[in-house]
Amino acid sequence: MDQLPPDVARYLRQMESKQERVETQLKALYSTFKKQSALLEDKSIELSQLKDTLRKAVSRIKYVEDIPGKRIPYFLNFEVSMPGPDRPTFTLVGTRLQDVKSVSMDGPFVCTTYMAAFRLKTFSLGPIDADTRQSDPPAGTEIITPLTGRFRPIASTADAMSGAFIGPTVGALNVSDTSAGVPDGGAYFTRTFRPGTIDFLWEVADEGVDRNRQNQVLSPSRYLFSEFDRPLYLPIADFFERGSSIKFGCSLTHDLGFAELNFATYATDAGNWIDANIPAASTFSADSETRARMVVGLGGTLTFTMLGYKILQAQSPAT
Repeated sequence: MDQLPPDVARYLRQMESKQERVETQLKALYSTFKKQSALLEDKSIELSQLKDTLRKAVSRIKYVEDIPGKRIPYFLNFEVSMPGPDRPTFTLVGTRLQDVKSVSMDGPFVCTTYMAAFRLKTFSLGPIDADTRQSDPPAGTEIITPLTGRFRPIASTADAMSGAFIGPTVGALNVSDTSAGVPDGGAYFTRTFRPGTIDFLWEVADEGVDRNRQNQVLSPSRYLFSEFDRPLYLPIADFFERGSSIKFGCSLTHDLGFAELNFATYATDAGNWIDANIPAASTFSADSETRARMVVGLGGTLTFTMLGYKILQAQSPAT
């Protein structure tokens, strides 16, 4: 073979070197492609497995009992304050009273039972007149009395015979009749609401989804703890997702009224009731009927409880 010219030989060597570099680069690209292709295939397999897992989970979680998490008992309490009267025309009848609570983010809340309780408070009606007990607190001021903190029924039906008595002999009796040894005659058989007995209409709503737990007709308090302190068991467990905002609303059907206290009855020291936080309480002695007796207005705190359990779950990054 004839010897190639120097310029041609040099050019051919350059082409061979360039071809070798290109082949090396192509091999590297092909190796990288194979790795990325294998990785993509693995991701596709993982995604398919995840879809299958989610599909199985969706088909499995049909009931509240299927939701994963730890169950613990939980009392979701609502409190509504009811002030005492501070004037003769004071009334709470028909006034909308409500409280809103949120479900914490540690898991959903499942309610199974409704309960309620009412705790009494007493309020001053102010001084009797210009000359008597001027040290009494202003009207509407809460005072501590033996009625303070007592629990009263949340439906008047819980007080047996607290309404008017109807019987075969009531027609023959009147206010002045004292026959048959009945004191105060017919008035003995006629009774009204006992002090502090509360009756109200109520409703529960999930504010987050704008969904009431009843129709437009409110429920009576007669349903709550009205029969031998038996709570209201729900026909099916009620579910509230984490972060839900729940509202309890109520309105009284009658005012709580007043109660008359005899301070001499609760005497603690030489006929004086000295444990009260009423100014000059030590002057309420049995020596003076005016000083020893006091009329107080009644108010209190209504507690409504949704009893059930929380499902504790780990919070997701999105929350």
